[in-house]
Amino acid sequence: MPPRSRVTVGATIRVPADAYRFGKGPLTLWITEVLSVGRFEGALWAELRGHEVNPDGTLRIRQRFAFVRVDRAVAVEVPSR
Repeated sequence: MPPRSRVTVGATIRVPADAYRFGKGPLTLWITEVLSVGRFEGALWAELRGHEVNPDGTLRIRQRFAFVRVDRAVAVEVPSR
């Protein structure tokens, strides 16, 4: 899968803790908006808005922002989505 296709509106991605800003632990995010994509520190990064996905597949109510390293994002299937 080409890197940019992982970070599209409607996709759910999982990103390790060292590949996004700002947060603690791995991030699973359902993307609602891609604000920008560009180079930062030698890698392609995306500014995203979306909802974190809980372990049971439900979405957290509050929307959040994440700055994600595109090449480290993995598309995931969420059972209840």
